[in-house]
Amino acid sequence: MPTWSEAASALRKHFSETSPEQFLQNLQRYCPEITEQKPKEALTRIEEEYNMGQLILFQSQPSPLALSAYLASALTGLAPDQRQLVFHLSDIAATVCADQGITLYEPRKQTDPVHHADVEDAVVFRIDRERVLSSDLLIHLCHFPSTGSGEELDFAFNALVPFVLISHSETRVSRMVTGIPSFKVHITYTEPEEFRHALRDCLTEIRPVLEERKLAFSDYDANIIGNNIRLRREELRLSREDLAQNTSPPITVEYLRQIEESTDRFNPSLILLRQIATVLKTTVADLVEPDVSGRVVAALEEWVSGRSAARFSGLSAKDRNRIIRRMLLRFIDSLEEDDRHNDAS
Repeated sequence: MPTWSEAASALRKHFSETSPEQFLQNLQRYCPEITEQKPKEALTRIEEEYNMGQLILFQSQPSPLALSAYLASALTGLAPDQRQLVFHLSDIAATVCADQGITLYEPRKQTDPVHHADVEDAVVFRIDRERVLSSDLLIHLCHFPSTGSGEELDFAFNALVPFVLISHSETRVSRMVTGIPSFKVHITYTEPEEFRHALRDCLTEIRPVLEERKLAFSDYDANIIGNNIRLRREELRLSREDLAQNTSPPITVEYLRQIEESTDRFNPSLILLRQIATVLKTTVADLVEPDVSGRVVAALEEWVSGRSAARFSGLSAKDRNRIIRRMLLRFIDSLEEDDRHNDAS
């Protein structure tokens, strides 16, 4: 069976050697239902656009990998004309993203302070934060100052989410935004239609980076940290209230619940993990590592396989445990010898 490159090469060779007349003859021979329904003018058009058809045939197709983006912008305290501008640009961004196979989340449609004023503050924080952390891209409209957008930018930066910054050519963007040391692209425009084309070109260009990141970060969809925290807490017979109140400063029980139940993309800070690890009498590594015990067992098996280990068949459980205990002590001694050797070298 030929590979895709061999098949593509054979197709290119075939069409390069086929004249427009032969192409139409083959079309009438193998696809009569098409030629019968097409008037003569349509066939003439096919002949005229034959070369362009070859180019379209061999264009790379969009990747089927689904992507998502988050639209950050000022919403609180805007004048009516400012809100109208933000909404207009948001609509353009949503259309461009949809054309590129990117699902855009717009907070204005879910937690807008004017139209969704009944949504509780803590709920807005939780929804927007989770949406940012689960996105593959953050698009920021840098038109009006916004503390909320500043929070969203910080969430994205800590989760290594790439940015696209959008600003008018006459608008000066804060250096606290343009100076964020992250993967970002800054688009400036004069007219909204110019913004539409610039954003489309930008998304086309950076899509490979977004896809690569999405594949690389797929492991973080697992709930390793939160599950380890919960298991250790239950092992010590601590309630969520006990753990939350004993961190310094205390965190809310709701926040701890989110950490325990969310995937690793929820991204608790290193300082918070150190506080939780202290209360749980463990280490950050023990909370972050997917399976510390599994690694220890693997190291033991590797160590034992290199030595003439005693066979356990025919031994009592007591004797077998005694041998395993002796082997573990020897294993610890070997680790200490390795440390001494490394220190000496």
